[in-house]
Order: sequence, then C-alpha cells, then structure tokens
Amino acid sequence: MMQTCKKHGLTKHFPRPDGSNRCGKCASSWVIKNRQEKKRKLVEQFGGKCQLCGYDKYFGALDFHHTNPKDKSFALSVKGLSYSWSSLVAEAAKCILLCKNCHAEVEAGVSKC
Repeated sequence: MMQTCKKHGLTKHFPRPDGSNRCGKCASSWVIKNRQEKKRKLVEQFGGKCQLCGYDKYFGALDFHHTNPKDKSFALSVKGLSYSWSSLVAEAAKCILLCKNCHAEVEAGVSKC
C-alpha cells in the first residue's frame, strides 16, 4: 500500500506483525546499513587487512576466503551477513582475509595463500 514516509515521501509500505506499516525504502536502508556494519566489524576483528598483500584502505574491498571449501557453511557476502553475529564469527574463523584482487588470483590458481 502507498503511504507517506517522513523521509521518502509517498512510497510503498509493507505490513508488520504488530499491525503497523513500514516504508520499504527505510527497511532497505536499515538492512544495507546493518550488513555494512557487520562486515566492518568482522574485517576489524579478523585483522583488517589482506593476508597476502596487506591492503587495508577500504573494508568493502576485502573478502573472507574459505581455506577449506568443504568446511564452508555459507558465504560471507551480502546475503551471508544476515546471519547472527555468532554464526558470522564462527564462519569467518574458517577463512583468511584477502583483498578482492588477491582473492581473484587465489581462486584462479595464480597465487597461493
């Protein structure tokens, strides 16, 4: 249903379990911010830089590379960041932190970690 949001104006709203309605744009913004904050905290907790080259300029350019694919329960990418904090930490412990360039090289077999 279309309603007026104080922040976004006339937008689509979605029903909530408590009977109220929530602006879809506000909900999306909250999810994005929450996932970014979880990623920033995870990167910080697991060293804050690429384990191969030392890159540390932007947390969004760092990936969690599973050292043993058989142990991987889920990817620590955008959708994976919706899991609980304890699940994220446990999954990240199975990984090493790599920048996107080094991660691509490791996946292609050009570099080893």
